[in-house]
Amino acid sequence: STQSTGSSGINAEYGIEGNRNKKSTLMELNKPKSNVTVKLLQLGTMEQLPKKQNLLKSFDLIYLSSSQVSYFTPELTAILKDDSNLLIENIKYITPLTKDQEQGYSPKIKDMATKAKCEL
Repeated sequence: STQSTGSSGINAEYGIEGNRNKKSTLMELNKPKSNVTVKLLQLGTMEQLPKKQNLLKSFDLIYLSSSQVSYFTPELTAILKDDSNLLIENIKYITPLTKDQEQGYSPKIKDMATKAKCEL
């Protein structure tokens, strides 16, 4: 799910969903779930995850900070379960940021989502 914040085209929330028709809302993501495991990864490990057979289709949710958005590749979607979410941090409140950088972020994310065959 995405929420627009105005004419800049920057979204307040990116919920990039792979291979599914149902759209999740932020409220649905906040519902308590049983058997939840949170895995915090060290920098540099994201690119190795899609190469591990035991991790294919094993994640319900992946959160990427704005500094880690370069890891959003078609290969990364291989570790997402069907009916999963990939959340990407918004850059709106990162300082200092030029208007050009702010305006270029949303199209960059949309292009990455298209290449990864995900829905925005």
